[in-house]
Amino acid sequence: MFNIGFRAHDFGSFNSASELANVVSEVKSPAVIQLALNKVIPTARKWTQWDEEYISSIRDDLAAKGVSAAVIGCYINPVHPDKDEREQQLQRFKRSLELNKAFGCKVVGTETGSWTPKITYSPETYEEKVFETLLNSIDFMLNQAIKNDAICAIEPVAFPHTMCTVERTVRVLDKFQDEHLKLIFDPINLVPRLGIPELDGSYRAIPSQEAQLNYITTCLDAFKERLCIIHCKDYILNEDGLKKGDLPVTTGVFRWDLFFKELRKRNLYVPILLENHNPKTLKETLATLNKF
Repeated sequence: MFNIGFRAHDFGSFNSASELANVVSEVKSPAVIQLALNKVIPTARKWTQWDEEYISSIRDDLAAKGVSAAVIGCYINPVHPDKDEREQQLQRFKRSLELNKAFGCKVVGTETGSWTPKITYSPETYEEKVFETLLNSIDFMLNQAIKNDAICAIEPVAFPHTMCTVERTVRVLDKFQDEHLKLIFDPINLVPRLGIPELDGSYRAIPSQEAQLNYITTCLDAFKERLCIIHCKDYILNEDGLKKGDLPVTTGVFRWDLFFKELRKRNLYVPILLENHNPKTLKETLATLNKF
């Protein structure tokens, strides 16, 4: 049985961890979440004011309802073009790693950003100098993870991020083979903008089973045991032929039944966190996924 949980801020905004836990536990308890503290609790202290006592109180309030964090969301831009701003964001990531025991969660996650302040598209993002900047940032984050016995988890995203392909992701993993660096894998985020290609290079609104299985196995065979978290949502192609990748799972064209089958074959039972879910239909969604 897969451990299926939720991205906390998809439930909305709350005034306290207790309020969040009450809502999550009504759907499932025990339950795991991705916790981006200031996103889901806007009144929470800013990261510069976090300490062990405060973060432990958040953890305890969640635990009282059977809710725990599977990953701490600290999504920064590790290739921010402004060096000072990049350093500040890396310090925020470091603080989450330092408090992993207080959070009760070793895993701290981020995407890999782009060469623009707001992580929008820039062709410069794919230049080697930016990739080297990413490697330097990961080196810093990984060293902090090792120091704090935590996990630095990075997430590949096809567009417009630096680590945008399976090949670039493997290059990072090969560079840093320490087990304190792992992957958050969102198979929808890594689908190219035009969708999943058929074996002949064409694109269909609904990719064939053969194409989807090829995409799934390519990713899982490349990432293997470096996976620590899976994100679960769905996508379609818009009328302009580009991916719309923020749909609740089972409402798009991705074959999650095939994906779950391949996870079982590889014995990859890592937490699976629903993104962009609809709270009103969440129990039905869980029932569907548990049949896969």
